[in-house]
Amino acid sequence: MPPPVLRSTSRKKNYFALLSACTFATSAVQAQEPARALLHVNVLGLQNSHGQVVAHLFREGGDVFGKPYAKQRQPVSDQPVIVTFVNLEPGRYALIAFHDINGNNDLDHNIFRLPAEPLGYSNGFELSLLSGLPDSKKLAFSVGPNTQTVAITVK
Repeated sequence: MPPPVLRSTSRKKNYFALLSACTFATSAVQAQEPARALLHVNVLGLQNSHGQVVAHLFREGGDVFGKPYAKQRQPVSDQPVIVTFVNLEPGRYALIAFHDINGNNDLDHNIFRLPAEPLGYSNGFELSLLSGLPDSKKLAFSVGPNTQTVAITVK
């Protein structure tokens, strides 16, 4: 439907005042949106150039054994492999990455249910009898409103 034809000067002034107010309100709302972050993950310690790196990103308080907030895959060609997450809200996150050597998109396990493919955690966490199982608190790191880089070593 075409815009209404404004015949009087006062209607035109009211129309443009309303249009200006809407434009100002829209730009004010857009200015209040938090800046989005870009997260680069340097994955180190890869044993060979087969398969891919799979990285799971979890929000603070998320179950690191459950469904990730975001998941990225990057073929292994050169080392280090860099996996990138875009458009993240600033906040606290946890990260798990593994070298999916056979490219089946799953972390394979051995007969004892231990990881059979190289695996790494954010925040320098290392799985051991003394460390206990990983959780989002142990793996937590902060992401600010700009570009950030973290490193994970898979073992």
